[in-house]
Amino acid sequence: MDTQALMPNFGLELLDIDLSSPIDDACFGKILDLYFEYSVLLFRGQDMSPGCQAALAHRFGRPKIETRKQFNLKENPEVSTIGNAKDADGKDAAFFVQGGFGWHTDGTSACHVDAATFLYAVEVPKKGGDTLLCSTSTAYENIPQSLRDQLSDLKMLCSFHAHNDPLLEKDRDSHIPLTEKERLALPPVWHDIVQVHPVTGRAVLYMNFDPIEFNSVSLNVGEQWLQEALAIATEDKYVYRHRWIPGDLLIWDNHAMLHSGTPTACYERDKRLMHRSFVYTQPTERTLENLDEVNEIFLPV
Repeated sequence: MDTQALMPNFGLELLDIDLSSPIDDACFGKILDLYFEYSVLLFRGQDMSPGCQAALAHRFGRPKIETRKQFNLKENPEVSTIGNAKDADGKDAAFFVQGGFGWHTDGTSACHVDAATFLYAVEVPKKGGDTLLCSTSTAYENIPQSLRDQLSDLKMLCSFHAHNDPLLEKDRDSHIPLTEKERLALPPVWHDIVQVHPVTGRAVLYMNFDPIEFNSVSLNVGEQWLQEALAIATEDKYVYRHRWIPGDLLIWDNHAMLHSGTPTACYERDKRLMHRSFVYTQPTERTLENLDEVNEIFLPV
């Protein structure tokens, strides 16, 4: 299996692999090993139907159905649409946030922390729409010992609603508000900030930048410490910028990575359409026992 490094400390492009064709268990086992070792895998030149992406997601683990269900594909709800694409009636056909997201970790609103994000490029703008990634284990290694000590016993309380409600308030047309049943299915959850990856054994920083509470310090102090760690983690020398080409598939480990979108202004008159899947991998220290029940709630109607 030919490969090419993306960064000195993480990321690997796997060459000459067609994910739309059957992959035997030995080859898939190697892919999975490389995923955990390098935290980010890139496959270029793919022809991924939503059904093919959903099948690959199931092979990696247990897919989680996205919460903004009008953007989940009816035939393959494990796949959701991201970007500024419109349908034939001119309505949003994908989840889009003007300005884009800053640095974040997908999935901190759930108990289960070991999750892979799949992002597949269907259409990309002529300019912009890049994705940035950096390593949380590299971040842990490079922060000062004093900050490492401050974060070592710190827990954060994370809420999907703390992230989602402001987005909806900012742009009421971006997605449908959650029902009360849907909101109750997404309760806040506590996470350790310093964790040990259950596969690699590496110490990592598991960070969320809109927490609602810390266990032992004020919100202001805890947020300041996280921002200090983020500033080191996202120094230019540690960041990989992915410039998308149609047919690219990126898979990254949210337990080991932070990622960020880039400003949307430069392509808002162009078109960007991505297919995203979110998958809980094994092993994990904490399981989401009611995943099937939660998934059922967010199936598209």
